[in-house]
Amino acid sequence: MYIVGIDIGKNNHEATIIDEKGIIIGKSIKFTNSHDGATKLLNHIIKNIGDSPVSFGLEATGHYWLSLYSFLLDKGYTVNVINPIQSDCFRSLYIRQTKNDTIDSFIIAEVIRFGKYTNTKLSNERTLALRQLCRYRNYLSCEVGELKCKIITVLDQVFPEYEKLFSDT
Repeated sequence: MYIVGIDIGKNNHEATIIDEKGIIIGKSIKFTNSHDGATKLLNHIIKNIGDSPVSFGLEATGHYWLSLYSFLLDKGYTVNVINPIQSDCFRSLYIRQTKNDTIDSFIIAEVIRFGKYTNTKLSNERTLALRQLCRYRNYLSCEVGELKCKIITVLDQVFPEYEKLFSDT
């Protein structure tokens, strides 16, 4: 079994392949956060380990991981999504605690290899869509409230009698 650790970024991701002993297979690969980038990742994996079983590990970093996660699940792979705090704690086991994308992807793969992680709980698509809609509605409600306050401030300065003449601003 091989493990691919992926360090997630906004525009680019970095992946490192390791075997069950933690030995790095080939070089790490940098790929874009796009369909073409995900395909490049799969081609890199096939080139280095063929059709051997592989498990993926990646951090839940903002929303940038969601498209790659969905892509890999659609392809039938096992994908473990971990909290970045877990990989940060694991990093302290190494003497040189340098931080870069290549090392981060290796650390993520190591966390999966050791099995000392908890998968992030993921909601289904409908729940995610409802959450986004609720957050957007809340944002719009706050905006309306702020605009009302600004209008009242201007009215109080320009037309102080407004409040006595009209019942509702």
